[in-house]
Amino acid sequence: MKIENIQYSTVNLPVVIPAVLTTLATSLCEYYGLAQRSGRVDTCLAGIRLFRIDGYRKYSPQMYEQGIVIILQGRKIGHLNQHQFNYDPQRCLLVTTPYPIVCETFASHDQPLMGINIDFDIIVIGQLVAMIEAQQHSRFDYEGSCGVATAQMTERMYRSVEQLLEVLHDPLDAQVIGPSLIRQLFYYLLHSEQGYLLAQYCEQDSVLAKISAVIDYVQQHYATKLHVHELAAMAGMSVSVFHKVFKQVVTDPPLQYIKKIRLNNAKTLMLQQGMAANVAAGQVGYESPTQFSREFKRYFGLPPSKIHEQTGFIR
Repeated sequence: MKIENIQYSTVNLPVVIPAVLTTLATSLCEYYGLAQRSGRVDTCLAGIRLFRIDGYRKYSPQMYEQGIVIILQGRKIGHLNQHQFNYDPQRCLLVTTPYPIVCETFASHDQPLMGINIDFDIIVIGQLVAMIEAQQHSRFDYEGSCGVATAQMTERMYRSVEQLLEVLHDPLDAQVIGPSLIRQLFYYLLHSEQGYLLAQYCEQDSVLAKISAVIDYVQQHYATKLHVHELAAMAGMSVSVFHKVFKQVVTDPPLQYIKKIRLNNAKTLMLQQGMAANVAAGQVGYESPTQFSREFKRYFGLPPSKIHEQTGFIR
């Protein structure tokens, strides 16, 4: 276990997936205008988005934001360098820092993939962590693993998700009842085998929190010249320690991660804003269009001129 002296009960054993989740997900897609198309939309509760994919999607890098991904129908396989994540209605995905993850989606027109993204609320999670640690007289222990992981869904989690899907059909219900249901879900996740990731995300002095702060800075300044020694100083580490810890959490060295962030943002600019490749290259910090095209093709498997042929969508 990754939490010292905290015991788990049998409610965390695998349970049968409630069939009502698929029904509610289908109804939500109709309510939010996703019944006949693939895409992602905001719901009436801030921090929660609904997504639907109506066919198989081959391996393709996608930018994942911080938060929880709960699949209600279908399944995905994500690859983060040497790590592989299988997530479906039985296992949700926890992402503690923004990552470009290579994903394969299994879905069809008759059985589309449906799910929700839930943003982390650092204040709520921090309050829950403090309460759990005070009650258990023990602290969550971060073991220095990758900042992305899957967690087994439990009966209690399913109940919270079911109620959340119900209230998302009504704006007032969502505003009044939704926050307490999300709080419940965070609480149950903190008691899962990956709960330490949520806890350390909120722990200001933890390695994960320090790396997350650096990544937040990178996300805002990726188009400028970024130097590893400055990022290391920001984390309060030597360059050698920062490089080692960053790669442990993110699975990429700092400069490689920055390059992936730039390429993913360039892809977004081209797909969502129709921006020309050379313009997008400059927008994300590339001085050489030739270098941009070469690295873009190596990463996405297609030259920038053909990226619109890719059938995946930005998560």
